[in-house]
Amino acid sequence: MSNDLSRAETFLAIDIGGSKLLTALVSRRAAAQPRLWGVAHRPLSRDCGREGVLAAIESAVAETLRDTGAEIGELLGIGALIPGLADPQKGMWVYAPFSGIGDFPIAKILKERYGKPVAVENDVNACAWAEKIFGACKDVDYFLWITVSNGIGGGLVLGGKVYPGPFGGAAEIGHVKIVENGAKCGCGGRGCLEAEAAGPAIARRFAQWLEARADSATLRRVADYRKKEGLPDDARLDAKRIAELARAGDPLAKEVFDTSGHYIGRAAAMAANIVNPERIVVGGGVSGAFDLLEPEMTRTFYDQLFGSVNKTLKIVKTGLGYEAGLYAAASLLCDARGAFRQDLLR
Repeated sequence: MSNDLSRAETFLAIDIGGSKLLTALVSRRAAAQPRLWGVAHRPLSRDCGREGVLAAIESAVAETLRDTGAEIGELLGIGALIPGLADPQKGMWVYAPFSGIGDFPIAKILKERYGKPVAVENDVNACAWAEKIFGACKDVDYFLWITVSNGIGGGLVLGGKVYPGPFGGAAEIGHVKIVENGAKCGCGGRGCLEAEAAGPAIARRFAQWLEARADSATLRRVADYRKKEGLPDDARLDAKRIAELARAGDPLAKEVFDTSGHYIGRAAAMAANIVNPERIVVGGGVSGAFDLLEPEMTRTFYDQLFGSVNKTLKIVKTGLGYEAGLYAAASLLCDARGAFRQDLLR
């Protein structure tokens, strides 16, 4: 282990997403944003299943340990985020609509594999807590955290504490029905915010509109982009690539992001009118395109918000960046001051 890393107690952070998995070692530093060491990235496919997730974890953890020179026996324990419903007390991955993975005793498996205690939590609840102690909500005690990635989820902080709900499903804003009889969602419903505004929805909508209504200039721009990026002529672009086209001035790509922004703003206003928070924070992989989502998102939000009791409410981008999930995994073991608590490990 490096000299800098050895001066602080550390633990392993695992951020399991819909299309990616990140691991890192996190240094134990009270009352400060943790430092990340040896960040490793692995892609995840939607149909990778339990075995695919475990294989990605094993590979990424091996890289993290190799790059940092750390031994697993030196670590305090493991914090892991679940991309869906979680039962922290039982250490269970309960259900993820995006991948269909459920009833998965991931804490038990990781504890047996690495010989260390494990804390698990729903990714968005953990991100909300991380935003409170490390990010953009240090100064507020009532806020909603929205993640926009391959799926859309929400975490709610009330009175300075995460509110999971009695069944662990509070703030599931991704499954607010935003379009009547809309796109099929992984949860089984139709027209959910997740199905209409998350990364896959952006890709689907752009592909559909490109086929049905694109003018010759847009078709030429897309063809030139595919050629420049070395993509097949018929390659379907993902949200990140569509964002690049939008920033380059393509009106169809911009309209696709406007549509997602509209839906997110509408759902956020519904939530705000019920919860009356001090702030709404947007994170997740697609939040890298916050600049593209923001204009229509905020316009719709303030248009549909009950303004007289939400006069100072704002929507802001996460203060934790792309690696928010790793800080969130760190936050599983933190008190409200950011100090690590080993007693939270199970």
